[in-house]
Amino acid sequence: MMQTRHGFTLPEVCVALAVFFIGTTALLGAWNFFNREVADERMRLERFEKALLTMESLIAERPNCMDSLIGALSLNVSHSPKLPVVSVRLKRVPGSPHLAWAVVVCDGFSLKRLVRCR
Repeated sequence: MMQTRHGFTLPEVCVALAVFFIGTTALLGAWNFFNREVADERMRLERFEKALLTMESLIAERPNCMDSLIGALSLNVSHSPKLPVVSVRLKRVPGSPHLAWAVVVCDGFSLKRLVRCR
């Protein structure tokens, strides 16, 4: 008489569950890392866009030509703790009363451009 075996033994089930849980844990760890990287990339993009928009506003609306930190302090735009602080420095070009180097700095991003001023 032949004995047929139906099902799995307890050690086989335990090994299969252990492999399944280890694989699931690894996938969840990778998913968490991926989500953190995406969030970090979004924050970097927001800081860059804030610096770029500030630079574009300097191009569209000509600033007063001045060579001081007063200009940088008056153009700091951040009223909310969530928004990044953007600082703008203007340095006039010697010999040209209507040109200045504008430097926009926003949390690690720095943009420099020659702008026309009043």
